[in-house]
Amino acid sequence: MAVVIGTRNSFELVDGAGVEDVALGAGLRPGPRVLRRFDVPDRDRRPSTRRAPVPARETPPDAAACRVRPERHPAVQFALYALAIAALAAAVTFGYLYASGATTVPERTAVVHVQVGETLHDLAKRSAPASDPDAVAARIRTLNNLTTDDLTPGQPLTVPH
Repeated sequence: MAVVIGTRNSFELVDGAGVEDVALGAGLRPGPRVLRRFDVPDRDRRPSTRRAPVPARETPPDAAACRVRPERHPAVQFALYALAIAALAAAVTFGYLYASGATTVPERTAVVHVQVGETLHDLAKRSAPASDPDAVAARIRTLNNLTTDDLTPGQPLTVPH
């Protein structure tokens, strides 16, 4: 039989002869007290299967593990952030232009008369202000079979609008 005895500072496992004489929690004040009594099947207990802890060896750290990535200069970091923001702004602008239809030439057409001093580029801006003037001017040339950019005042032209 074995007994766990609690003292003021610790616990102690006592097994062997005379353990039965110790009463469970009775009459042992202020010294040790019996906390638990249990049977031990055999006196030859197996040693613990735990390995003893291996003391840590002091080894120098690997140089590659200690390398720290060098920080960029603040001016270079600022330039990179500014470049990234400019690229994002350009992407948003081109996306807006594409969604608004400014890059396309309108499909609908109308007949307008050329005014005094007006060029083909001016006529393209007037007829389709939300579109690319060069693309609209090329479309006016194809709609009216124009070979030159010369226009006469009062000339009727089919234009996209």
